[in-house]
Order: sequence, then C-alpha cells, then structure tokens
Amino acid sequence: MTKRATIGIVGAGGAVGRGAVEALLACSDCRIALGGRNPEKLREQYAHASASIDFVHADAFDPDSLLRFCGMCDVVINCAGPAKHIVDRVAAAALEQSAHYVDVSGDEPFYRLLLKNQHEIQAKQLTFVSSAGVYPGLSELFPAFAAQTYFDRMELLELFFAGNGCFSFNAAYDIVCSIQDDTGSGMFYCCDGAARRADRPVHSVYTLPSPAGRRDAYPILNYEFLAMAQSNPIRSAWFYNTYPNKAVLQAFITIKALEQYKTEEQKRASARMLVEKFGAAGSGADDYTLFHLVATGSKGGKSQQLVASLVYPGDWNTLSGIVAAQAARLLVQDDQRTSGCFTAAEGVSPIKMIAALSERHIAVTHSITEIELR
Repeated sequence: MTKRATIGIVGAGGAVGRGAVEALLACSDCRIALGGRNPEKLREQYAHASASIDFVHADAFDPDSLLRFCGMCDVVINCAGPAKHIVDRVAAAALEQSAHYVDVSGDEPFYRLLLKNQHEIQAKQLTFVSSAGVYPGLSELFPAFAAQTYFDRMELLELFFAGNGCFSFNAAYDIVCSIQDDTGSGMFYCCDGAARRADRPVHSVYTLPSPAGRRDAYPILNYEFLAMAQSNPIRSAWFYNTYPNKAVLQAFITIKALEQYKTEEQKRASARMLVEKFGAAGSGADDYTLFHLVATGSKGGKSQQLVASLVYPGDWNTLSGIVAAQAARLLVQDDQRTSGCFTAAEGVSPIKMIAALSERHIAVTHSITEIELR
C-alpha cells in the first residue's frame, strides 16, 4: 500500500490486545485505531502513547459501531472474546467495509464459517487470516518456517509446546467450548497427509530446554497443524501439548470425561477451574512461552536432524497479540498477497513472521546434524 495503513484492534483492553498494541507501537509504519465499549478507559490504559492512537467506540455486539470502526481501518485485528460468543461478528463488519482481517482465535468450525464468504473476500481482494495467535498460530508458523528453511523434505517432526502463565477467563471459556466441540484429536498425528491414531509409543513425559524442564506431554492433532503438515509437506508430524504437572492435564480430562460443558453454568465453572489450576501451577515462577522441535529430513541430498527452540520471556497471551500484530503488518506490506481465507501459516509467510518476531527479541536457536536416515 502507498498510504500509511491503519491497523485497528477490537478487544485492546485485554492481555492479548495489549500485546498487539505494544507490538504495533514499537513500529512506525502504521496508524493505530483501538475499538472498545469504553474508549476513555482505553485512553487511560494507553496514556503513554495516546498521541499515536485513535480511540473509537466499537462494541462487538453492536453492528453499527463495528461498521463505523472497521470503516476506518485497512486491517482489523480481533482480540475480543470469548471467541465462541463473538463468532464472526467482527469479521462480517470488516468484510462489509472492505478491510483485511486477522483473528487471534480460530478452530475448524470458525474457519469454515469464514469460508462461506470466500467468493466475496476474493472479489474484494481481501485476505482473512484466522488462528493467528500462539496455539493455534505460532504452533504452525514455527514448524512451517523450519520445513521451508532447513529442508527440501521433512520426514519426521515432533513439536512441543510449553509455557508458564495464566489463562484469562475468556481464553479458558473458549477452551471449554473447544472440548465440547471435540476440536483436536487426542493421541492422533499426521501421517502422509492424513490424521492417524498413534501407532507407536508416544512421549508421556519429556525434558524440554530451560526454562521448561521436565513436563507431562500429550499428543494432540488439530485442524491447523494437520493443514500445515499437508502443505509443506511433512511425512510424519506430531504435536505435543505439555503440562507442568498431571493435575493440570487431569483437569482437561475431567471436563471432557464428565461432560462439564453442557450448560452455560457448567462452561463458566469449568473455565474458572482452568484459570485456577494454571494460576496455581505457575505461581512463583517467571512467565515464558516455549516451542521446541526435533525434525529429520533431507536438504541438498543430505540427511540431517534439526533441533530448534523458540522462547519468549513472557506469557502466551501477550505473545498471541504480538503474533497477530505482526501478521497484520505483513499483510499491509505485501502487495503480492493472495486473496481469500487462510490459517496463519498459509496467509502470511512463516519465514517473514519468524524474522519479524526475532526483531521483537523472541529468540530462535537451532542446531543441525548430518545423520543417516533408515
């Protein structure tokens, strides 16, 4: 774009939104508009940078205010929640006002919902990106970066996610709804482009680099990770969510096994339980977010193993906002962008994303060893 683009954020008052705002403030290549139900409260929150920000009334449940806000923006980032309540309200307003769209949240049902407007999105030459947070989001961008940078073909990928931080109530509520919707398949992985139940021993405990250390691990396959493995392609791809202790993992199992999500009251109670469990597990320790991958494959006719880690010295909520902000910046900078609906690993360049995150002092380390593949 030739003019200075305006990037708008809905839901800027929360932890995720703050991450997005601060990431954009660190750049000078865009204007910032913040939409919320109480613009004056946002003005107080961002008083240190109020001269660089437009504060606008925008309520996710008020279509008229959303339309006015999206009409000001070239790209709209949705950080509002719970996502299961917001659904596609912000996306619909962005589409009507011909603005690009980035959503921190996402799952297959939401992606399919956006796809219903694929023809109009493409006709308006817009790009809509969902799942542009940490998990999903960076959980696909990081391995896609590794596959595209270090391999001609990746044969085996194991990716581990760990962190210390707190769930917001909205995030925990969305997780409970995802459990209800059966989003993500436990004990599954991607094999030759298809979802397959684990047919080999899996890691139940894994020792990760500092600061994570020994963690309980559980393999799970979601739509975004499967799509990433299919498009790169990766012959065998495993994603492990890890937990600080078995009590936290048991909380997820209990919610699912006892179906503690059938009523609104149950959903809220389960969300509060997750907030408490994660808060207690991380009490007294510094926040961090870590992705660690081990991959084998070939490059230039030679077989090799890659071990790489991405570490952010803060909680995953803030990092989700940073990822979404960088996705929005990459969209406005790319005059060759493809129109349509995409997950984050498809809608923006994984290589450019990791480079942008590195500029934000998010460390990526790696080592490569030549090996013999059997």
